[in-house]
Amino acid sequence: MSIPVKDVENFKRSSLKRGECQEKNTLPTADVITEEKNAIKEKCARNKNNEEVENFEKKNLKHAEMQEKNPLPTPDVIEEEKKAIEEKCAKDQNNQEVENFKKGNLKPTQTQEKNPLPTPDVIEEEKKAIEEKCAKDKTNEEVEKYDKHKLKKTTTKESVRPPTQKEIDEEKKALQKGN
Repeated sequence: MSIPVKDVENFKRSSLKRGECQEKNTLPTADVITEEKNAIKEKCARNKNNEEVENFEKKNLKHAEMQEKNPLPTPDVIEEEKKAIEEKCAKDQNNQEVENFKKGNLKPTQTQEKNPLPTPDVIEEEKKAIEEKCAKDKTNEEVEKYDKHKLKKTTTKESVRPPTQKEIDEEKKALQKGN
């Protein structure tokens, strides 16, 4: 729904009613904030650890040098390791055999699938067989004809904790009375 521009231009402000603004989410007053700060300070003052931290003096600390226990390798060390690996690979007989291997010596092979996928025709036949079996099954007929109005209304009770043995026993008794 759109309002024509001429209606907005000719709108009379005098037809509006005066309204009072009400704050629904009021901010705490300065007194409330100071009370909360004082409560926090009192709680912290009672804690022995906080007192120790406040009275701690830096001058009692000793200077310590950082020692890296597992430093990263320098570029020179990395380069040396690369050369060592290349030399080791050059000496390894298996690597030489792989590098000198001739693909022409391989024989051609045929791949045979031992567990092939069924064809669409086979899938259709299986569907028909399942449908025929379901049509003959007496249980399916009973389920389709079942009167839903015979069912009793139930409510689910969700529990955050596991039930106690007493609660389990009470529930068993209630179920036995209902049958």
